[in-house]
Amino acid sequence: MSKWRPHIIPSSREHAGLALILAGFVVLALIYSAVTPVFEASDELWHYPMVKYMADHNLGLPVQDPAHIGPWRQEGGQPPLYYMLGAIATGWIDTSDMDTVRRLNQHADIGMVVPDGNANMILHDADAEQFPWRGTTLAVHIVRFLSIVMGAGTVYLTYRLGRELFPAAPVVALGAAAITAFNPMFLFISGVINNDNLSTLLATALLVLIVRLLNYPAQSATPRFYVVLGLAAGAGLLAKFQVGFLLPLIALALLITSIRLRDWRPVIVGGLISGGLTILIAGWWYWRNYDLYGDATGINVFLDIVGRRGITPDFDQLWSERWGFAQSYWGFFGGLNVPMHDTVYKVFNILAAVCVSGLVIGPVFAAARSQRKYSPREHAPAAANPAPRPVLARLLIVIWPVIVFFSLISWTRQTWASQGRLMFSAIAPLSIWMIVGLVAWARGSRRAAWGLAGIVTACFVIVAILVPFVTIRPAYSINSVDWWDGDTVEQDGYRAVCFAEPGDSGDDALCAAYQPLSGSVRPGHYARFSPTFTATDAITRNWNIFVHLVNEYGVIEAQRDVYPGGGLIATAELEDGKAWKNPLAIRVPEGLYTPQTFDVYMGLYDSATNERMISTGSGADTGLNRVLLGQITLEAPPGDVPNPLNVDFEGKLTLLGYEVSERSLAPGDELAITLYWEAQHRLNTDYVVSIQVIDPDPAKLTKAAQVDASPTPPTTAWTPGEQVAVTWTLPVLPDVAPGRYRVMVRVYPSGRADQLLRINVEHGGETGDIAWLNWMQVK
Repeated sequence: MSKWRPHIIPSSREHAGLALILAGFVVLALIYSAVTPVFEASDELWHYPMVKYMADHNLGLPVQDPAHIGPWRQEGGQPPLYYMLGAIATGWIDTSDMDTVRRLNQHADIGMVVPDGNANMILHDADAEQFPWRGTTLAVHIVRFLSIVMGAGTVYLTYRLGRELFPAAPVVALGAAAITAFNPMFLFISGVINNDNLSTLLATALLVLIVRLLNYPAQSATPRFYVVLGLAAGAGLLAKFQVGFLLPLIALALLITSIRLRDWRPVIVGGLISGGLTILIAGWWYWRNYDLYGDATGINVFLDIVGRRGITPDFDQLWSERWGFAQSYWGFFGGLNVPMHDTVYKVFNILAAVCVSGLVIGPVFAAARSQRKYSPREHAPAAANPAPRPVLARLLIVIWPVIVFFSLISWTRQTWASQGRLMFSAIAPLSIWMIVGLVAWARGSRRAAWGLAGIVTACFVIVAILVPFVTIRPAYSINSVDWWDGDTVEQDGYRAVCFAEPGDSGDDALCAAYQPLSGSVRPGHYARFSPTFTATDAITRNWNIFVHLVNEYGVIEAQRDVYPGGGLIATAELEDGKAWKNPLAIRVPEGLYTPQTFDVYMGLYDSATNERMISTGSGADTGLNRVLLGQITLEAPPGDVPNPLNVDFEGKLTLLGYEVSERSLAPGDELAITLYWEAQHRLNTDYVVSIQVIDPDPAKLTKAAQVDASPTPPTTAWTPGEQVAVTWTLPVLPDVAPGRYRVMVRVYPSGRADQLLRINVEHGGETGDIAWLNWMQVK
């Protein structure tokens, strides 16, 4: 066999450009890794315990049990190769301090961006995480470094893939490598513990092998090549399920090679060698799953642990998640709760749109040119081998991102997984086609092509350099807390309340100063305030702040629980005299009754025991150990109906608003509820409205009242666009326990109670089939 060589030999400048891209990637990935605190990356909380388990058990694997979830959670059901490599690299380290370092923030707003911070998924111990690293922190950084090496391999293979697909256009190969290397999300994932790093590397390697086989069948169709192909495929299947979707493309490439060479050996011998090695390397793990769980992939137990979607999303639901999907492809950090500025996403999306449009109009430009056009081949060194015909290879490289996308859609329909970063196993072809589309706008000009690629690369590089310092670091730095100098209590208009730890000598340990609250807020918005806390004595526990919005009947209608300092402060580690301003933002749920007035209470509690700190001083409610901060009014949103809602039931009915006769009832009383509806179009089905007064706590779901009845007149008689008010009467059950309940509304076709209409949502909210209304008090 003659040694394979690219059709156009890379120049020294091209080699230098690739080296610069790789060096820039490694430097930036190291910065991202250093700036991101341990366990503050998507699922790193669960990925590392899997590495530790294998290191502690001689590379043994845990048995997944949804009833007894280990600290690795669903990651214990992932193919193990990545964790195995991490365990081998760190098995010599004493990581018995993992629970000390990995202190979970129980109130972390994962997948949500909130005004008062609280993005951190653990409570950080500066001493345990500082350099020089030791114990668990050292192990985490070593595995992160392995991830960076894998990421660098993906960048290099992106270049190789572009070089083989477009051998006469080095701008494509270098440009694709650059926008892969400097994609902020790719840098972020490459700098943390995540098995996607290995699966992306191996998927890209397999793509390179497939393209080489199609471009150079005579040189590639050898036993040695089949062995390499089988090793890569087996490792890929042992790295992540998704790589398995490349197996049909491998088989297709072997078949095409046999047809082109008119030789049966590539498809038969090549299939046996590569397929046999794939089974030998990865088959044991899939057989283990089948033996343990009755499912070769273990997907069912994985879903039982990670959680399934309550309602399978339809097209409208998936479309509503497009913005978050794009965000997490370009850069959405932490636990999907630390975003870049919206302008950055818009710029990246515009660049992507320009590239895609270039793919569409590029052939038009080429056909329209009547004069001799530029060909990069004219400016390249002489050919080393006859030119390949990469049409089939390019077609397969188009197919792979499509396969990945639809496999992701299928997965997203089962669990919450609409994250663009899960497309990274196809990041190489995606980057290549972006550059191909971009270069098409150059209309054959070599200088314009390099200029456009340079501009786009510069945009990625600038953002990639800024993100660690402007976006990621401030989200987790204890220095971002507004530490306070001076005594706020002495300022005019401030009040003070102090708290002591239960069982202590009675000395105050923490004091808060605040301005009495007033003002108004609307449903769906945040009530915000910023008390100042001061540690006045040694504190022995990590206390949580709670804020309750309580209505006139004593029912909590909204609340916020968070560790101090936006989730960053562990009170047991505070020094005496430390003071800080603590912003708090309490989201008022949509659907609450308006207008009404809330009392706002604040206190501190220990989540392990549910004990509260003892409140003392002005405004303290010592019976419940909380302090009354003031009152706020819940204003009615704009609208011509009471309590406007605008809930869209599957594009058929819209619940416009509601009224209730009472908000505090006794067992046996009757509740009148008026719902305001609108039909979106002429309906051919009579629908039933189900109204329930229920305790929404999933552990209880106690029902206080229910009625299921068709409206009068029936929905088939409603005129589209016309407002219809219907009143129902619900008797409260005579034996219902006192407590707080909430009104819920569902809709289903008459006679088909199991076919509840889904609620269409916007901006990526979760699909549901329940419209929640106001809270009720049963006396």
